[in-house]
Amino acid sequence: MTDSEGIQQLRQEFVTVENGLSTEDFDFIVAANGDHPDLHRLRRLLRRRQLGEPREYVVGFQQFRGRRFAVDKRVYITDPELTHLVDAVTARAREILETEKRPPVIVEFGVGCGSLAISVKKEVPKARVIGLDLDGDAIVVARDNANHHHADIWLMESDLFSGLPTELVPDIVFGDPPWGDDDSIYDDDRPASHYHAMPPLSAFPTGGITGLHEAILKDIAKRGWGCDIFLNLGILKAADRDRLTAMTATSEILSFDKASVLLCMMSKLPKVDQIASTPSRSY
Repeated sequence: MTDSEGIQQLRQEFVTVENGLSTEDFDFIVAANGDHPDLHRLRRLLRRRQLGEPREYVVGFQQFRGRRFAVDKRVYITDPELTHLVDAVTARAREILETEKRPPVIVEFGVGCGSLAISVKKEVPKARVIGLDLDGDAIVVARDNANHHHADIWLMESDLFSGLPTELVPDIVFGDPPWGDDDSIYDDDRPASHYHAMPPLSAFPTGGITGLHEAILKDIAKRGWGCDIFLNLGILKAADRDRLTAMTATSEILSFDKASVLLCMMSKLPKVDQIASTPSRSY
């Protein structure tokens, strides 16, 4: 049997109404296995996807902004909508370079596989980029990806921003903190089960739908950092976005297709005791 005949047989087996594997998923997994795939291994990979495993975990990588990043079950799979977050951060970083004639210090909260921090570094090479994550396993994956892309970024384990040197004050803090719940999904191709397959630390927040966003704002306010913050809000409802903007004196919601980003100027935040009293929904 030729490779093409074997692949066609697998297509007939897996891409059916009963089995529910989409043509897109089938083609993606086949393409990831090269021109002469091991058909037995390919069958196992297709079965894993059929049983609900995210296809990026099945093949061991994902594409983001034209770059390939290794991913596995230790890290969150980067949502494609986060390209808007990178756009916003790189635009501000270039502005600092141009107007202040110095490299900006950029900190990503929750670096995961490193796709966002590495993209920022590759697109603004003069920036000093730091990636933080509570999970040491994620740092290992991010470091491998940074080495693969020859991206000189500083990676460290940190609970919120506690791992940073006290003298370091960033110009920009950005990230995609866990947000939402089982009903907050981008599209039908990424149901709640897609996110439940990821590490619990990275997929769903504690303390409510915006609990971690609120914790980030409070922590930075306590530190007195006069920095810009860009936080992905995904498709959070207006009431949830309003709860976050109410914690800031000056903020803006950047709206994109299927996504929104909170931009706030931390130097103009209310006093910390005022922030601490901001009501937070509990779930």
